[in-house]
Amino acid sequence: MSDKNQDLRATLLAFGGTLLGLGLGAIGFQYLILADFIAELSPAPAGLPARALWATLAGLALVIAGVAIVVRARLRTAALALAALLFLILVALHVPNVIAKPASGGAWTPAMELLALGGAALMLLGMTGGDSRLVLIGRRCFGVTLPVFGLLHFVYHDYVASVIPSWIPAPQFWAYFTGLAHVAAGLAIVTGVRARLASVLLGLMFGSWVLIRHLPRVAAALNSRPEWTSLFVATAMCGSAWLVVASLTRERERPLEYHS
Repeated sequence: MSDKNQDLRATLLAFGGTLLGLGLGAIGFQYLILADFIAELSPAPAGLPARALWATLAGLALVIAGVAIVVRARLRTAALALAALLFLILVALHVPNVIAKPASGGAWTPAMELLALGGAALMLLGMTGGDSRLVLIGRRCFGVTLPVFGLLHFVYHDYVASVIPSWIPAPQFWAYFTGLAHVAAGLAIVTGVRARLASVLLGLMFGSWVLIRHLPRVAAALNSRPEWTSLFVATAMCGSAWLVVASLTRERERPLEYHS
């Protein structure tokens, strides 16, 4: 790979990793403040023994891993720990919830978010360790979630339209359009056909949501914990999309390091 491409890949890796670390670290901080699981992200049973302890440990792990990724310290260890934790929460909490509520968008959405973010952590681990198999697995984990998000946009189009900023015209059109964009991006990333273009557009779309939807909603309701959580998830998802772009910026033959 040319030095120019190597530099671009490292920059994309740093940008995507920073957003991923910031988003997940902030979510972990919420766990610590609450000493409890965030229901929409981790639907732990009400009778879970030592619930506060497990939530605190999960929050601490998210904060430590997120900070490590942002400051570029022990990056591979942080990415491995993050992937393990996210997939553990997915299997232990979300899979049973989806099985119990197969027709509920409220069950599918956070499950797919955890799968996508776990895939991003695997991509980060693979790119910094020179393991192309992990990169591919992580990218496909991320990619397969997008058509599900798209389908949910179609099913819950009225809700999606309702959260589009009022100054944007034709909210129903954008609800369907963004749903279609999710489906197209997911198919592109999984199949590898126009995958890099699709992931760039996806990163831009997620980033625009952070700026024009989530930040204003947080500013208007600073005491709303769900709005903060939505902002953090959107930030992490945006970072994940840019990690996909980094992973598709030509393969390299040595582990890729962050720029200092």
